[in-house]
Amino acid sequence: MRILAFEPPHDHAEGARLPAARGRTVVLLGHESTGIPPEALDHLDAAVEIPMVGHGQSLNVAVAGSLVLYKLAGLL
Repeated sequence: MRILAFEPPHDHAEGARLPAARGRTVVLLGHESTGIPPEALDHLDAAVEIPMVGHGQSLNVAVAGSLVLYKLAGLL
């Protein structure tokens, strides 16, 4: 099983380059301002950001979750 975290931009891989999931995948979505709790970061296989253009720094968690699931399903 692979554990991925999607959270506000920091020093993480860009979500646009994330390949479709090939097996069981757990997705963690970080809080809009605080991200994933620090104690969870050691358990991740990868932390990924959703690229954004403009002034916003985060997406609504429902929107972020939808984009992540489409990407992991190979639809984006």
